Amino acid sequence: MEQKNPHNHRTVGYSMILVSASLVVIALLYLAIGDDVLYSDRVSKEKQFEYKQFLEDMKLKQADEAIQGKNLSVDLAEEMQVSNP
Repeated sequence: MEQKNPHNHRTVGYSMILVSASLVVIALLYLAIGDDVLYSDRVSKEKQFEYKQFLEDMKLKQADEAIQGKNLSVDLAEEMQVSNP
C-alpha cells in the first residue's frame, strides 16, 4: 500500500527525533536532580527566605539611618508637598 504523500516519512522522522531528544533532556534532568523530587519547591523556599532576610536587613538599615538622621528615602505613606513657582 503506497502513501499519497511521500514527504510524510520525512515529517514523521523529524517528529520522532524531536520526541527522542525531549526524552533525553528529561532523563538528564532526572539524573541531575536525582531523588530530590521536590527540588523546585526547595529552591523556591530558599529564594523566598533569602528575600525575606534581605527585606529585614533593609528595614533595620533604614531604621538605623533614621535614628542617625541620614535617611534620604521617601516614605510612600507620606504626602509630598509640591508647589510650582
